[in-house]
Amino acid sequence: MGPREHVAFLAGSANRVRILETLREQPHRQCELTEACDLSRSTVHRALDGLTDRGWVEQIDGEYRLTVGGDLVLGHYAALESAIDRVDEWGPFLNRLGDLATTLPLAALSEATLVTSTPENPHAAAAHFADGLATTTTEKFYAISGVVSPRFNEAAQELIATDTEMEMLIDESVFETSSTDYEEALDDAYSLDNFTLYLYPDDLAFGLAVFDERVLISTHDERGVLRECLDSTDETLRTWACGVYDDHRSAATRADAPVPQE
Repeated sequence: MGPREHVAFLAGSANRVRILETLREQPHRQCELTEACDLSRSTVHRALDGLTDRGWVEQIDGEYRLTVGGDLVLGHYAALESAIDRVDEWGPFLNRLGDLATTLPLAALSEATLVTSTPENPHAAAAHFADGLATTTTEKFYAISGVVSPRFNEAAQELIATDTEMEMLIDESVFETSSTDYEEALDDAYSLDNFTLYLYPDDLAFGLAVFDERVLISTHDERGVLRECLDSTDETLRTWACGVYDDHRSAATRADAPVPQE
């Protein structure tokens, strides 16, 4: 019997998972399992036969116990269910995030907030991202931006007015648009001693804002409109975001201020 058959066996009945979860808490006799799991005696008997045959449960002195293998199977099965739940709930966000989503710690999403723009509120994601920029205090700030937004420039003024150490990474298209349409804002950024701008060689399909204790991750459509904004204070997710920023910065070049023409 192969792994798929074992997975199918476990997934085929919530009763089998419930029994494993109950035995993880403590050993039980068969009669005790019927009461603890609210199942019939015949259902428990059949489930225990299948679980014992697979080595996930063992009987010692009349009590059924979870084996080490059974505990590992239950843990990974629970992680699989959680991953499926996350993908089902966060699918559009993950799809827009692209290959980057394959490295995302899905378990960390359980405590995260996802703000999604809708036809009724098309600016929900952008408003949340801008609010995060305007209200979050931090000593260090690292960002990746694949879009140009005067709304974000305005929201970042609170950070700019402090001594916060700031780095931002943008792609060539964002830099060109900023240079032509928002030249004054770009010049102001260059004038700051605590601000460094980097240019990434490829188009960026997402946005990232990493604070001391918070991370914002945004995705946008082909028109550059923000569609989702993930907001989290989970340290695992923040560590992942820092790694994403470092990887992209290693492939970027510093964008020095242009020399004024005489």
